[in-house]
Amino acid sequence: MEQRIVLETAVARQSSATTLEAAFTEAAAGRRVKVRRGRQAVAVVPVEDLARLEELDAEEDRLLGEAAQQAKAAAAAEGETPVPWEEADQRLGAL
Repeated sequence: MEQRIVLETAVARQSSATTLEAAFTEAAAGRRVKVRRGRQAVAVVPVEDLARLEELDAEEDRLLGEAAQQAKAAAAAEGETPVPWEEADQRLGAL
């Protein structure tokens, strides 16, 4: 079971450097940490988690690229021509 820790900087009344040092220490031990101050949050994760997130991001980019190419090919097969972004934005803005 993974452990998650939330460090509230306002409650702990620690300096930012101390809070981040604690977060890095926890992440190095394999735990996920959220550092919050008000509404803003920073996540500190183990390197293995970051590597997996980057792999997922790259896979998403690859799949989106393939989908775009397939849509472009399907449109070309139907004799459709692409609409420039500026024109599409104007048309959609008028709705």
